[in-house]
Amino acid sequence: MNLVLLGPPGAGKGTQAKRLQDLRSLVQLSTGDMLRAAVAAGTELGRQAGQLMEQGQLVPDALVIGLIAESMDEGEDGAGFILDGFPRTIGQAEALDTLLQSRGEKVDRVVVIEVDDDALVARITGRFTCAPAGRLITSSSRR
Repeated sequence: MNLVLLGPPGAGKGTQAKRLQDLRSLVQLSTGDMLRAAVAAGTELGRQAGQLMEQGQLVPDALVIGLIAESMDEGEDGAGFILDGFPRTIGQAEALDTLLQSRGEKVDRVVVIEVDDDALVARITGRFTCAPAGRLITSSSRR
């Protein structure tokens, strides 16, 4: 089964993706995590993305799709994948569709997570990131 989880930052996409990953043995594909990992690993795509990110530019769709394709190849066990917050634009959706068609795959379900604006603000303002480790630290984990 191939899923797409959509929603605003702080909606819980990553949390739900991890739960589904554990329950269904699906591969979680988070573009943010993949970009950070590619940069840290020094791959060709990571070097390209890193230069753009250092300049404060958005990483082009083609580069992100390339990372997704690489990650799909690495986790190819037939169980499926969860796209965490991707695609975000029509262009990304079209590129994903082309990629999946070339692989003989499709998206089985799209889940949109909706959360009250006040709850989103509370969640996001309680987040901090540990830059060296790239770990998300929440207000509850700082105690």
